[in-house]
Formats: sequence, structure tokens, C-alpha cells
Amino acid sequence: MNYPEAQRSELLSDRLMQKVVPAQLAALDNWRVLRHLGSGSTAHVWLLEHKWANRTVACKTPSTPADAKILSQETELALSLQHENLVRALTSRQIQDWQLSVDEGAATFWEHLPAGSLESLVAARGPLGVEQSVTVVLPMLQVAEYLHAHQIVHGDFSPANILFDLNGRPVLIDLGAVRATAHTFHRTGTPGFAAPEIAAPGGHEGLGLAADVYSLAAIGWFCLTGTVPGPPDARTPLVMLQPEIDPEIAELLEACLMEEPVLRPPLSQLLSGVSRWAEPAPVDLYASAGEDYELLLPTRKPHDHPRAGRRRHRRSMNDDQHEYFSLNEPAEAHDVAMGLRKRRLAIAASIAALLTGCVFTMLQGVPEREHAPVADEMLSDSSDFQAVIDELAKARSDAWAAADFSAVATYAVEGSEAFDNDVRVLSALHKTGMDLDGIRMRAVVEAVDDSQQSAAVEVEWRTDSYVQRGASQQVVETVEARTEQLVLHLQQTSDGWLLHSVESPAD
Repeated sequence: MNYPEAQRSELLSDRLMQKVVPAQLAALDNWRVLRHLGSGSTAHVWLLEHKWANRTVACKTPSTPADAKILSQETELALSLQHENLVRALTSRQIQDWQLSVDEGAATFWEHLPAGSLESLVAARGPLGVEQSVTVVLPMLQVAEYLHAHQIVHGDFSPANILFDLNGRPVLIDLGAVRATAHTFHRTGTPGFAAPEIAAPGGHEGLGLAADVYSLAAIGWFCLTGTVPGPPDARTPLVMLQPEIDPEIAELLEACLMEEPVLRPPLSQLLSGVSRWAEPAPVDLYASAGEDYELLLPTRKPHDHPRAGRRRHRRSMNDDQHEYFSLNEPAEAHDVAMGLRKRRLAIAASIAALLTGCVFTMLQGVPEREHAPVADEMLSDSSDFQAVIDELAKARSDAWAAADFSAVATYAVEGSEAFDNDVRVLSALHKTGMDLDGIRMRAVVEAVDDSQQSAAVEVEWRTDSYVQRGASQQVVETVEARTEQLVLHLQQTSDGWLLHSVESPAD
């Protein structure tokens, strides 16, 4: 039987977040603020999650009341533009349907790009190869070409303003910068990437197409070297920083980074040149994506498993999905391929690990409960066991985080070993008021032995560290992260594949 939402144990991070979120977001009935994503000169950016639906959005709130008009203008401009690699604002219909309505000027809502920025990616993993640089830079050049055709100079192309979705699609954000030409002037540009004519006093008078050429060339330089180009009179030649780079690449970028705007090649020449550098290759975003998303990325291969004897459903980087590639033909911006998400979440926490602590000595009988149906999207492709595991993992993680024993039926076969174990443990957690603060589980499918009605799925299973807290929020135990090999036994039911039992390969 479901118990009231008010009785559910909240995560500590949720409780702290509610103390700092703007009032207009705290008042949203069906949404919660997960975290603060960042701040700019005119706005704070928040990540919102729907309480029931599997949906997230990015939300901007004005830094000052005067900034509300700027955010409104930015949204209006975004809705008038359509490009694959340009950030998308939610339409008024979406806002209405998703029950995101707030007072006019109080907030604007945008697509969420969870795989990090180009800045954070390069900072974490170092320079990109030429092929990966093409994957990032070429779409940005296509976006600039699109904006210029609409008489818009962006004015702030920079690594911090290029974000990725989980398919590897690079997206230009912060359309507030284009108000330098689309509306009234506002000082724009990121140090090191802004053209000299913008950075200089009174630079807005010289803001033109060549300014974006400079910034885009600086981004190319940054991708290849991991450094900011620096001013022309103090810049180390590119071939000295990266001796193996084709001299033609260095020559093109350095020409586009000339101090005088009139000496820089036009955007079309830079676009044509980058398209000939190399065939684009997927960008591995593992280093920049947050922990919540690192195993959703399609560019991480499952580790080979040494054992044989089972029929294996392995996925390499290109087996059953497409990574994001930029086009070699610049004019075909809207035909850029988008990858399918190959998600790799974990399915469970180790029973032995979760049964530690005093709370688990209070196990009671199985309570009555309503059967909760599995989400429809779990039934879309029963042969894709990674997707099945992803959905089961999310359902089980949510149940453990909320100590919701009524949710066990969404991922486990009623009456099975897995079902009975989880109901006992979650019932005890609920009755004692304890919670598992920060628990998160994920796994990568390594092999599958399946028949028509059952499947044994080998996974590499990771449970992140979490804190077990008592009813008064005192720390009972801190459980360290662990990784192990497990076999998940699934059973095909009318609600799709559900978990039946878990065993160690050594059993």
C-alpha cells in the first residue's frame, strides 16, 4: 500500500537545496530543484526535475529584477531560431503542458544538456585530437553561419558556452550575448576568446562577423592544445605547442586569430578548411559528464568479460547506435546524425552490503501493497537488455532512496527472492524512519544468456558510497563504494522483464 508522499524520507541534498532556491521555483508543485548549475552576469541557472515524470529542464532566474527583461528577450530570440546545435528554449505550450508556469519574468526554461561543457571536458582530460576537434568546431561554425545569415553576431563563442547532450551533440548556449547586435549593446565576450576589437574600450563599435571568426578559431586552438591562444604579440606558434599538427591547420587558425579584423579570412573559408582537417570522431565525454550521467554515455565500451560459455550480447561503440558526427559538407547543417543513448546504470546494491547496520535487524513481515505497473518505455525493446537493466535500475534506485516498499513491484517479480528481500528491507527502513542518503547504483551489461521467458544477465555492478541516517538524521553508518560482478536473473512477465534473483558468478 502506498504511503503519503509527505512521509517519504528526503535526501539530505534535497533538504539543503530547498533552503537556497528562488521562491518562484520552490512554489512549483510538480517540480523539484536538483542543483545549481552555474551563474552568469544576468542569471542563475538551476536544474529542475519533475517529481513523477522522467523529465529535467534547465531554468534561468534573473540575477536582479532588471535582468528579467534580458532573459525574456533571450527566450524570444531563441524561439525564433531553429538549428540543431543551438540551445532550445521551451515553448509556451511545453511550459503549460509541463506545469512550469511562473510569473512573467521570474524564470525561463531551456533544454537540459547534461554531459558538461567543452571547458570542463578539456580541463579534465586534456587536448582533443584533430578528429574530435572537428566534431566540436564544425557544428559551431555552422551555427555561426546560420546566425550571420540572420544578421546576428553571437559575440561570445567560448568553451564554457558549448555544452554537450548525452549523444555527444555540441550545443551553443547563452543567446543573451547576441543582444549586442539584436537588441541594445551589452559588453560581451570571454577573456582569451573575445576578439581584440571587442575587448578594447569602446569595442562594441567594431563588433562584426570577424569577431566570431576570431572566437571560433580560438576554440579550435583550445581544443587542439588545451590552452588559450593569448594575444597575437605574445602567442606561442601552434606548431611549437603541437608539433605533429598539420601545418595547414596551424596556418588557418593563426590567420583567423590576426589582431586586425580585416586580415582574418571570412567564416566560409574557416568552415571549409575545418571540414577538410579530418573525418570527425566521437568525443568521449566521460570526463565532463556528472556522475549521474557518466554511464548513460554512448562512447564508453563495456569491459570485456573473461568468462565464456554464454551467448553474449555485447555492444561496442558503433554496434547498435550512432555517435554524433559533424558534417563534412557545411551547407547541410540540419542533417547531422544524432546518436542513440546507450545507457549504463546499475541495477542494485549488494544484499550483503545493504543489510549491514542496526536498521536491518528489525525486519518485519511483508506488508500489503498495491501492484505498481512498470513504465511503458520498459516494454519497447525486450531484446535490448542494457535498456531493460537501465529502467529496472532507475526504478530500484528510486525505491531505495525513498524507502518505498510499495515500489518494489515496478522492478521485481512478485513473490520472488528479489521481491521479498527488498520489501522486507524497505519496510524496515520506512518503519524506523531511516534513509540511505545519496545511494546510487549502476552497472554495465557484459553478457546475456536468454530464453523466451527468462534471462541471466552478467553485469559489472557498482554501488556508490552513501550515508545511512537515523530518524533524527544522525549518521548510523557510512557505506563505502563497491564494485563487483553479479548475475541478474530476469523473468519475462506481462509487465516486461522484471528482476527475479541476484547471484554472484562464483555461486
